[in-house]
This record gives sequence, structure tokens and C-alpha cells, in this order.
Amino acid sequence: MNPVTYPSCIRELYESEIFGEASALALIKAAKNDHDRYRFGTLLQLETETKARLRPFLAKYGLPLTEDMDLSDVDGMVGAYKATSNFREFATAIIPAIEHFHSRFAQIAQAGPADDQPVLESMVRHESAILSWLVQESDGLAEGALDSMIGELKHPLPKGA
Repeated sequence: MNPVTYPSCIRELYESEIFGEASALALIKAAKNDHDRYRFGTLLQLETETKARLRPFLAKYGLPLTEDMDLSDVDGMVGAYKATSNFREFATAIIPAIEHFHSRFAQIAQAGPADDQPVLESMVRHESAILSWLVQESDGLAEGALDSMIGELKHPLPKGA
């Protein structure tokens, strides 16, 4: 992992949400069924709300709010989904990537000052919620797997949307 240089490293948090949002949008288009569409829609909502919530935090430090970044890895995420025979396989396959983000977010939180901890800790919770969802799905526990992500939302999607 790259060294943590605070506060410029908080741009990574924002870019992870940009990537997550782009991935969720692409996965919605590729969804194999309504249940997967709802899963990806819930992920999209979480990424979008979180991205918007981070903008004032970036502005506090004079970091750019632009969204111009390389999103070529989105195709790999969609390809991984399409290559699996069921959602459980997909969840299992992407857990390592989410564990990486979770670890990085924890590193960034440790580097931040006390005043920034509410936002930084919310990002660790955010990634923990995604990781919890995927772990439950990979364990075959789809019922209630989205609850931790839904709990992070201000504006959750209607059930089954």
C-alpha cells in the first residue's frame, strides 16, 4: 500500500466512491435478475450518498471535487460478475478487493486528526458494511445480507426496487 500522506490521501476515499458508483451502475446494467439489480442498486445508493457526503470534507482541505479518473477497472468488475454462475460466487471473488479498501480506509483514519475522525470512521463503517454484505452472500446467507448497507443510508431504495 502507498504511504498515508494526510490530508491528500482523503482524495482516495472520494475516488473509491466514484469507482464504486461507476461499478454499481455498470453492474445494474449487467444484472442477471431483479434480486441482483436490487443488490447493485443498494450499493449504488450507498456509494452515491457517501460520495456526496465527502465533498465538503474534500473542500475543507482544498482537494478537487472533480470525478475525472481512470475507470477502466469497472469493466473487470462487470466481467467478474458475468463470469460467475451465481451471486455467491461473485461475492466470494470480490471480497479481497473490498478487504483492501477496508484496510486502506482504516490506515487513513489512523492518520487523521481528531476533528476528522467522525468522517474517517464513517468511511471505515461504510466499507465494513459492504464487506459484511459480501461475506454473508459468500456464506450463502442472502436473507438480511444488505441490512448493514441499508443501515448506512439516509435514502434507502424501496425493498425489491
